[in-house]
Amino acid sequence: MAPPRKPNGNGHGDSIDGDLRLSPGTENYLLCLYKLWEDDETPTITQLTDTLRQLPETEGLGTSVPSVAGMIRRMQRQTLVDVGPDKRIRLTKQGLEGGEDIARRHRLAEWLVVKLLGMELHQAHNEAHRLEHGMSQDFQEKLVERLGHPKRSPYGRPIPGTGEPKMPPDALTLDTAKPGESYVVDRVPEENSQLLKFLADSMIVPEQPISVAEATPYLGVMEVTTMHDKVSIGYNVASQIVVRPNVSADPAE
Repeated sequence: MAPPRKPNGNGHGDSIDGDLRLSPGTENYLLCLYKLWEDDETPTITQLTDTLRQLPETEGLGTSVPSVAGMIRRMQRQTLVDVGPDKRIRLTKQGLEGGEDIARRHRLAEWLVVKLLGMELHQAHNEAHRLEHGMSQDFQEKLVERLGHPKRSPYGRPIPGTGEPKMPPDALTLDTAKPGESYVVDRVPEENSQLLKFLADSMIVPEQPISVAEATPYLGVMEVTTMHDKVSIGYNVASQIVVRPNVSADPAE
């Protein structure tokens, strides 16, 4: 079922096929803030600046601290964000709704690129940034039907409007997984295309089984077993991969 139609933003933006839209730059900020909200993070200006620098250069965002601070002041005037006494940025109810809208379009665009156009997983995130801003509500509804009503993005993040939780209750990051236990990959980071290619080639992608064969925290490296082979990855990468217990695993394995 498609989510109910609702205007996006507060009227500051152009109307596209009946949908009120904010500027692409504002939508990019909302997408970043929404993802941080999903991860239970409340960023400062400096932390948000670091996150924005992970976006493709084609988005044309200014990513200096002064330019980010200026945009946040503009978004405050639009009642999209609040900045508290602790200097941390929080989405308002209106900002959260705008974040949900652009996150939904972005994650549907990722599926469009992967499933319908046949592009590689490591290419989808950047391509989706080029497509997300022009999606009308009618286009989204048709796309959802064509895709078979997906509930999560190709990288494992929930698609707003589907009822999926921010994070499964039993989820944990791979760096905290117990050696010998069987898990399923729930989510992988999507921003780094080179890392994504490595993960995809190693079958470390959502819904694939994984287990920790050997962990050496003092060296900052762990060896994991996947459907492909045994792979060594750093703890810095493992901390970005979300897994959940593999309840369908055979206890005798």
